[in-house]
Amino acid sequence: MAISIAQTPIETRSRKKEKGKNSFSSFSIGKKVKGKELMLFTSQLSLMLETGTSLNRALEIMAPQIQNLYFKKVITETLEHIESGCLFSEALAAYPNVFPPMFISVVKVGESGGLLKEMINQLNDYYIQKEEYVGAIKKALVYPSVLLVFCFVVILFVMLFVFPRLAVFLKGQEAMLPWTTLCLMWLSDFLQTSWHIMLIVIIALGIGMRFLCKRPEVASWFERQRMKIPLLNTLLIQFYTSNFLTNLGFLMRGGVPLLEGLITIKSIVGSSQYKRFIQELIVSVEKGAGFSEPFRKQAFLPVTVKEMIHTGEEAGNLQLVIVRLGEYYSSEFRKGMDLVCSVLEPIIIIAMGIIVGGIVLSIIIPIFRISSGAC
Repeated sequence: MAISIAQTPIETRSRKKEKGKNSFSSFSIGKKVKGKELMLFTSQLSLMLETGTSLNRALEIMAPQIQNLYFKKVITETLEHIESGCLFSEALAAYPNVFPPMFISVVKVGESGGLLKEMINQLNDYYIQKEEYVGAIKKALVYPSVLLVFCFVVILFVMLFVFPRLAVFLKGQEAMLPWTTLCLMWLSDFLQTSWHIMLIVIIALGIGMRFLCKRPEVASWFERQRMKIPLLNTLLIQFYTSNFLTNLGFLMRGGVPLLEGLITIKSIVGSSQYKRFIQELIVSVEKGAGFSEPFRKQAFLPVTVKEMIHTGEEAGNLQLVIVRLGEYYSSEFRKGMDLVCSVLEPIIIIAMGIIVGGIVLSIIIPIFRISSGAC
């Protein structure tokens, strides 16, 4: 709660300043800052603080070097807030779309304990590991994605350039054509004459789905459906478990109290199921009922997590157990992604072969029938 109270006067001053900005600055407010940019920011800030540079001077030096215009504006205004007497964590809290609650919590702990330099170092390590994690996932998905795009391009090329020429030759011979050829001819004709309607429908569906998925009940429904798919279910549990435990372990290692860490993680976790679970943990910790008890009640959590959390709490090594479990399930999720992608690759190739083969047969068979009939 301290963070939200502290940011109110800063946000008020920020809004007053923004009224005097040009239209470009106003347009930039909605932009996001990538994780890689935050990693570079924490890396440079950590290095400058290590060399004895003051926080104000470090931000003053770094701001002109930032390529992202919106991020540059945020850092410049953050420096102004600090110079006006605000704490660094209070200044950062004015930009929740740039600095996540976890970032602000760690900075706040560093300020209160006089360990800001050490906390920035930990944030730098965290973002480096996070970018490596995200990079590994993207790398695993590259080849299947390329195959899918290639398959789509091939089908589109055939529908727009091959079948229109074939249709001229097959006009009036519909009775001799197989149903697959007739369907593909209809699809080819539709794409040529009504492609704009299909494009509008696809865009409308995409926008509609995006807005629908922002509604909690709709997002929760989609999540329940995903959880019913066996292999995807395992991957999602590994992903959210590793994300939850890794982030919580990082906050606890940085000196953030367990209860505050849970509240912070709840605000950034993307699963409604895990949000409800974390809320149960918050209530349990507030009542003094312990941390491990809510874990035992969750049917979706792996048994290993339940037992190790219980053991860690009893032995007084909860922080160490949480960190190790986060690392373990991060590794398991990467292995699972590699396995899924290795299975997807031949499936996509086979499916692409079937689709392209079906299209080729739909071209060759009518030509053969017409040629035979002509003879």
